[in-house]
Amino acid sequence: MKRPAPLLALACGLLAAHSTWPAGVWAEESIDAVRKTAAMNVAARGDSAFDVAMLQPGEAEEAEGDEDAETDDEAIDAEGYGPAPASGPYPKPKPKNPCAESHKNLFFLNDFNYLKDPAYHGDCLGDQLKLMPLGVYNDWGTLDVGGQYRLQYKHEVGMGNAVSGPGALRFEETEFDLFLNRMRLYGNWRITDQSRVYLEGIYADTTTDSGQYRPRIIDDNFGDVLNGFVEHSIADGIWTARVGRQEMLFGAQRLISPLDWANTRRTFEGAMLLYEDGPWSIDSFYTAYVPPRANEFDKADWQQQVYGSYAVYTAAPNNTLDLYYIGYDNRRPGEIVSDFSLHTFGSRLFRTFENNWMFETEGGVQLGRQSGLGKDQRAGFATVGVGRKAPDHEWRPELWTYFDYASGNDGGDDFTRFNQLFPLGHRYFGFIDAVARSNIQSPNVLLTAKPPQTDWELLCWYWYFRADQAGDIVPALSATELQSLDSRFLGQELDLIAKYVIGPRSNILFGYSHFWRGDKILAPQDADFAYSQWEVNF
Repeated sequence: MKRPAPLLALACGLLAAHSTWPAGVWAEESIDAVRKTAAMNVAARGDSAFDVAMLQPGEAEEAEGDEDAETDDEAIDAEGYGPAPASGPYPKPKPKNPCAESHKNLFFLNDFNYLKDPAYHGDCLGDQLKLMPLGVYNDWGTLDVGGQYRLQYKHEVGMGNAVSGPGALRFEETEFDLFLNRMRLYGNWRITDQSRVYLEGIYADTTTDSGQYRPRIIDDNFGDVLNGFVEHSIADGIWTARVGRQEMLFGAQRLISPLDWANTRRTFEGAMLLYEDGPWSIDSFYTAYVPPRANEFDKADWQQQVYGSYAVYTAAPNNTLDLYYIGYDNRRPGEIVSDFSLHTFGSRLFRTFENNWMFETEGGVQLGRQSGLGKDQRAGFATVGVGRKAPDHEWRPELWTYFDYASGNDGGDDFTRFNQLFPLGHRYFGFIDAVARSNIQSPNVLLTAKPPQTDWELLCWYWYFRADQAGDIVPALSATELQSLDSRFLGQELDLIAKYVIGPRSNILFGYSHFWRGDKILAPQDADFAYSQWEVNF
């Protein structure tokens, strides 16, 4: 078995050494159990590539319609510091500039209420275009105008997507340098406290010096509507109805996510009914997936319907319970593997403890029909994680250990391959994207830290991949390589990321990942992925 390169292993070792962990200690970013607060926490980072990696499970509680502000301590937790020590040599981090918390993962949840505070005297990029009064007598509500620009550079080795030949698949002899640009612009017209109209557009393109690279479907979209809907609330905001094109994000994004890592984001079209009262928040939806089309106007594909209900219960301050049902019908004619109707029932529990320990579990069953394959769907997935943070240490390290499982085809009629639906796949099974949540068993360890007196944030993540069923493939997110049907060991991956916060609404990150092939992969070489990204919100 091939082993991680010494320099990469040394990098993780140095990071762990600086953390000075006692035996048996595991750490993870502090998670506010209250769903509304966690929604703000996720979005505070804007979900860049580093944020995708740093995003811890409870942070992804973001759900449409949640706009309550967090407390000062919760805002500190959102940035990965954890609660400051009551005493000791390490000073409490200074409060965040409120404009740094304004932009969320879903831009239609952005919050600029800090501009109403007479005590606020800051001036962040784009503030002048927020809460602008409309009408001769300011009686037409307010308008927010803003957006985001993101520039990525990627160096891909063995990650596939050549125009033709063996290099179209992964772990072949390919090497590409890519530049990806993305611009998002939005307008939010808040007509009254109960009604609004929201419109957001996107432009995304890819540049490469190689004529052999075939852009992925998530690379290019030369001008389109990402979100466009009308929304109205009644009963003091307990009920909210939204109709139109809209991104969706539920729970920890393991099954439904806007997929911010992609140059084009994922969106849907249809209706959503939101209920929020006391400890319960319930989002019910009936939509169709909107596949991105680079040179055409995106249209909802009503042959791919996505519907269901996602409920979050947060009665206890340190516990979050999610319960959900997600239906996915794919009825595209003439495509055998795409004729199915799946029904996923699942739950998720996240809990924090006073001694800085944390626990998360999520899992579900997937039933339905695979008409094109002539069989019933009987699949499932599960995740279990234990973590601990060390807020009193100057590096504020956080460490998690996880085990992820998703069923594969057993060759009979007992179990089938789990369909991961529309997830934030890039985060959960390595940043090289060689593994999907399907036919997989994966123990993995995540360590994050913040060097003292700097604006840097560091991440080290190690993965071990093993097929659940040797006689089935482990799908990649795209360009799946040739695999042995007699072996289970897929390989190992190491991911390293360093992020530097330039200002309240801008950051730059650098990342490197390496995948060591196991004997299940028949292709000839390992994969390497180096990248950098600059992002600014306004």
